[in-house]
Amino acid sequence: MPARRDFEERYFEDPHFAPGLKGGDEVRGYGYFPAYFPIVQAQLAALAELAEAETMLDAGCGKGALAEYARLSLRLTVTGLDYSAYAVRQARRRAGGERTVRGDIAALPFRAAGFDLVWCNGALQYLDADGARAALVELARVARRAVFVSSIAAFHERGDWARHDPLTRLYLRPGQWEGMARACGLDAIALPFEGESAALIGGGELHGGIAALALAFAERALDYQRRLGALDRVPPGLDAFRRRARNR
Repeated sequence: MPARRDFEERYFEDPHFAPGLKGGDEVRGYGYFPAYFPIVQAQLAALAELAEAETMLDAGCGKGALAEYARLSLRLTVTGLDYSAYAVRQARRRAGGERTVRGDIAALPFRAAGFDLVWCNGALQYLDADGARAALVELARVARRAVFVSSIAAFHERGDWARHDPLTRLYLRPGQWEGMARACGLDAIALPFEGESAALIGGGELHGGIAALALAFAERALDYQRRLGALDRVPPGLDAFRRRARNR
């Protein structure tokens, strides 16, 4: 057990331990280094508004940085979940963090349609393909309106991160996340956010299909990124995404 605790603390705190990219910004927490956090802020704010969300599950919440932002800035009731006991202890110290539980993302301890919105950023790449499929089904099961799944692993597949990272198992591109979700019978669409692989999945009570929500989400999130100074250029796949979403 001490070895397990040491591993978990090193994962979150040691800048020389895989997968790298420790931000060193403890206000925001590991995984949300300064250049990336405004992007995530913009994405979550946009989707929460469009989904008219009041409740959210942050699946793979880590040390609770995004969950705290959503509680304080977006006024969402947020439940955090992580497999790491170390991360859960850290997340519980943040505002509203008592709503953080330890659990398996592929076997969620929540009722069906228990959350308006489910957010899963940077977690599924550590599972094998079967585990990721099970997790996608579980995330959709507990979502009332939408699930956002995202990973920046594929962007780093050929860099130093991947060469020194024994933990990441899936380096899926956006279309591959969509394909995996659709193979599980889920309504999903890949998103055009540059530098990360992201897909939007419909929840059990989403009306009208995922395409219209995804189109509005992408446009609003990019607009919010622009306002925050976090958009360097328009994603090169945006026009193709627009055409595809409108034709679905």
